[in-house]
Amino acid sequence: MADPRAGLRVLDDQVVDGYDPAHGLSLPDRIAWAVSVAGRGDAGEDVEDVGARWSGLLQSLLRDPAAPRLRTLILDDWSGQADLYDTPYEEGDPLPLMTRHASRLAGLERLYIGPFPAALPPAEGVCQGVGPALTKLPALTRLDLHGASGWALIPAKGHPRLRTLVMHVGELGDDSLANLIAAPFPALERVDLWLGPEALAEDAGEAEELAAALSSAKLPGLRELALRGLESPALLEALGGQTLELQALAITHAPGLGGALEGLLQAPWLGRLRRLELSGTGVSAELAAELAARGPVVVGAD
Repeated sequence: MADPRAGLRVLDDQVVDGYDPAHGLSLPDRIAWAVSVAGRGDAGEDVEDVGARWSGLLQSLLRDPAAPRLRTLILDDWSGQADLYDTPYEEGDPLPLMTRHASRLAGLERLYIGPFPAALPPAEGVCQGVGPALTKLPALTRLDLHGASGWALIPAKGHPRLRTLVMHVGELGDDSLANLIAAPFPALERVDLWLGPEALAEDAGEAEELAAALSSAKLPGLRELALRGLESPALLEALGGQTLELQALAITHAPGLGGALEGLLQAPWLGRLRRLELSGTGVSAELAAELAARGPVVVGAD
């Protein structure tokens, strides 16, 4: 059958295909398999049944004999195919199934949850996370979270092997950011966050806590950091007083920061950066040149 993600067949270096129980998981170590109902509705299917159908696909994938060899899994958002006035999210919630059966995905290295492909700013779709189940995925090294809203995203106990976290979720529905602040992620090297006003509180308290966590012993390997959608300078100001070992920093989709970017000149870690991206911030060519003179290659200057 036709790939439900036709025309969108690649996730980085892996071909994407939609899981079909009739055909099973072929080449599970090479293909990024997607649990998706996009383009797969049966004639006469009620929109109220979409969540249950999606759950059925996930259940079948977890039972597939090749599931332990699966490297990349996409849990595509199904909410856009349903009438959510009549279909509760619980009918297509992956958390119960993953909590019980995630151990069957012993080789899973990358998990992508939310609308695929994703866009910034995150204005569409839902990210129904499986945070509490992530500790049952011992090989997991990358977690991608996308959607206009989401919940159960970050495991409260952290993860020992996760190296890359991309969390582009517009509105966080629970303690996901608090879990990132509090939990240990000893292998985490790259963190990429959307921090618009519905994700990061405007008061300085949460920004200071996040800044402290990003430079703490809980994230000893952090080398790449992306902060997107900032409207308040509080986080940048707090990071300026921290000791960071970053090699790359991206600040994007933040046209309202204004003079706060000038504070980067005083950051003690600026000279250690190899790359500084400032796309969509309105940074002047003059400030970009001054920042580059301190060491990093600066990209995205207007």
